[in-house]
Amino acid sequence: MSSSGWCCSAPSCSYSPTSSSTLPTGSSIRGYALPRRGVTSVQVSVAPAASEDLGDRPASRFRILRELSRKKIAMLAIVFLAAFYLAGILAPWVAQDDPNMQRLTLEDRLAPPTGDHWFGQDAAGRDLFAQVVYSTRTTLLFTLAVLLTGSVFLGLSLGLLAGYRGGWVDTAIMRVGETLSGVPTLLLMLAISAAFRTRLNDVSFWLKDNTLLGDDARAIVPFLIIVLAALPFAWISSARIVRSQVFAIREQEYILAAETIGASTTRLLARHVLPGVLPIFLVGLSAGMAGIAGTEVALSYLGLGVDPSTPSFGTLLRNASGVRTFQEFPHLLLVAGIPYLIFIYAWNLLGDALVDIVEPRTYRR
Repeated sequence: MSSSGWCCSAPSCSYSPTSSSTLPTGSSIRGYALPRRGVTSVQVSVAPAASEDLGDRPASRFRILRELSRKKIAMLAIVFLAAFYLAGILAPWVAQDDPNMQRLTLEDRLAPPTGDHWFGQDAAGRDLFAQVVYSTRTTLLFTLAVLLTGSVFLGLSLGLLAGYRGGWVDTAIMRVGETLSGVPTLLLMLAISAAFRTRLNDVSFWLKDNTLLGDDARAIVPFLIIVLAALPFAWISSARIVRSQVFAIREQEYILAAETIGASTTRLLARHVLPGVLPIFLVGLSAGMAGIAGTEVALSYLGLGVDPSTPSFGTLLRNASGVRTFQEFPHLLLVAGIPYLIFIYAWNLLGDALVDIVEPRTYRR
């Protein structure tokens, strides 16, 4: 390119005017002003392309999948979680019995496991296997509802906004999160659940009488109440994780280059910032899934969760937690507790594996 007066070797370009080179005064290339007449040289720093920077990130999505497939414990956890959630989705086909069908004959009450009832029957003669299977559906629906509305929508949006805007926006969002974090979580959720439950009972009866929901309205309203009770706390951890990552990314050269050429804030966040945040964000979600599921179980165990007609691990554990019941019929607690404990442990194992892949320096064996 010597004939035009340009000599370029990344990451900088040098210009020296020659007899054959002519440049209009005030011209610019990609936002960089070109030299005026009389200037012998100019150094232009070229920021690396966003795609190159993204490709160099150690926690790309494909690398995560490759590394995850090599960890046997993580794959075992994924298989169990897939089977757990699949059982909830296919509950009517997996469990042939109605989980709320009561058999009040003496031989059916608190019956041990048999060929017809694999997990036995409870004090009302209901099939425990059907109740466990339908409880996985309750856990699935609750975790999805809180995850999508709280962790993903609120947490991701507020974290991106706080990290990129900074200033008073960041201060306001983080102060709200810190205030909520200082409140006893379970106590406030119990208060929210109890307050809304008494007010919305009339709503459930109105929905039952005036909509196509019918008897399902009785179960939907309590479910929505516990989702609302969990939302004030579901976004805090995700927002903090995203905010810290945005702080680290927003001063990168490819972000500054995108701002220089006039990229809109929405495009910049979606195309350049979000891909760098997602790996750590997904790790945070996996670590929080067990806690989200535990919220529903805790509220149902205390009698302020889902409707009693809706199968739940919390309700099963409450029915089996009596001292005399456990001593005489230990299978009631085991069939409800073991699947739930494995579920919690599987999410913790998967979260540890993802931390080891995305941030190996923070992983402690």
